[in-house]
Amino acid sequence: MAKSNFYLKDSKSKGESLIYLFFSYNGTRLKYSTGESITPKDWNSEAQRAKKSMTGALELNNLLDRIEEEVRRIYRNGVTNNHVLTNEYIKERLDRQINPGSNAPKDFFGFFDEFKELQKTTKSNPTLQKYQTTINHLKSFQKKRKYTVVFEKIDSKFMEYFQSYCLQDLKIVDNSFSKYIKALKTFLNWATERGYNTNLAFLKFKVKERDADIIYLTEKELLHLLDFDLKEVPYLERVRDAFCFGCFTGLRFSDIARVSKSTIKKDEIHLVSEKTTESIRIPLNDYALEILEKYDYSFPVISNQKSNDYLKKLGEYCSIDDSVTLTKFRGAEELSSTKPKYKFLSTHVARRTFVTLSLEKRMRPEIVMSITGHKDYKTFKKYIKITDKVKGAEMKSIWHKPKQNDLKEAV
Repeated sequence: MAKSNFYLKDSKSKGESLIYLFFSYNGTRLKYSTGESITPKDWNSEAQRAKKSMTGALELNNLLDRIEEEVRRIYRNGVTNNHVLTNEYIKERLDRQINPGSNAPKDFFGFFDEFKELQKTTKSNPTLQKYQTTINHLKSFQKKRKYTVVFEKIDSKFMEYFQSYCLQDLKIVDNSFSKYIKALKTFLNWATERGYNTNLAFLKFKVKERDADIIYLTEKELLHLLDFDLKEVPYLERVRDAFCFGCFTGLRFSDIARVSKSTIKKDEIHLVSEKTTESIRIPLNDYALEILEKYDYSFPVISNQKSNDYLKKLGEYCSIDDSVTLTKFRGAEELSSTKPKYKFLSTHVARRTFVTLSLEKRMRPEIVMSITGHKDYKTFKKYIKITDKVKGAEMKSIWHKPKQNDLKEAV
């Protein structure tokens, strides 16, 4: 049984409001923008048409009649020819009839591409890459598992199949899969707000993100790296200095490359973060100032990937080789990897080192957060690795047994 209705997007609007077609069929509902607007005072909500007294009412009502006839015809033809009826199927054919001069209608992936393109003005490159990787995995899932990815089929069954594909076929770990589901939900929220999607099953998607092991340098390792003589390997020296600068400031790699004399004001870095577009102000300590002066306040630009490769060579060259075990999870499978620390070095380790060592030195968490630009503790705590040394010192300072002299003074 199919039923069509026309409603205003905002029936209480003082100005004009879009007219939407709502087409219900087989337990599914399509929300379709007619592209036409009208003021609520000129709209007959009972007849679901423009009031005859409105100028242009006849033309508008004829268009609504045509849209209603077309959507019913498309539905009947689909049933007769045994097509899989989805909102995308109906909308595509309706667009062809109502807007024949418009661009080719989009499918699920077409809308995802549109969403990604629109985010370019506000999102960082890593975020955009996460969206693209999510799209790529969904396309490969559709091809390999023969599961047609459309809005109407993004449900609990899809979730189970897609998770199985990512974990078993692609060997993706839990935390990476969680990021892709978050990206998908962000897109689906966007599509829902614009009327492209009416299936809200995705709101129930929940993926457990496990606490990740954190790699950072100890203060001894950091100072050893900073003082190591690298004059014979100048390319490692440049990477070392940029990395250590990150350890002393908490700056992301993408922002370190943008530091210049113009961004330094009264021994503070003033930048708009490339990733978050938020303004950041970071006081420069003696270590950071010394490195900046060495390069005349401008670091040589090296790609993130090349820097990560060089950092591993640097760590090996400087004997940052304590044995480290990292544990990840893929479903019920526990994956542990034990390697020398230098094999885990990357540009992001600098930021983690800054956070951890600053906390070890008793810098207040809210001060660290103001420097790194973290907005909430939930996100911030992922970078924290409180060492046994700090826990022990805190325990002894708070729960130490009073000495005899302390007791006498208290009396």
